[in-house]
Amino acid sequence: MPDKIPEHAPDHAGQERAARRYWLLQFIRLAGIFVTFTGAMMVADRIEGGAFGPILFVAGPLLFFIVPVLLAKHWKRQKP
Repeated sequence: MPDKIPEHAPDHAGQERAARRYWLLQFIRLAGIFVTFTGAMMVADRIEGGAFGPILFVAGPLLFFIVPVLLAKHWKRQKP
């Protein structure tokens, strides 16, 4: 029998890269939630933060919604 790789063999490197990218996107979204809630707590004077609270309160949703989209577009432009 020849040691030929079947055409339907899974691409493990591609699967690992996809899994790594998936979990990176999930971590970024989770960080966006954390940043938003931290900013909200600063705005509500639950924790000290001063003027930094509203900045975090706006930056969190941007981190949650915008950064994953930009990363996905960047990855699609790269050669495999």
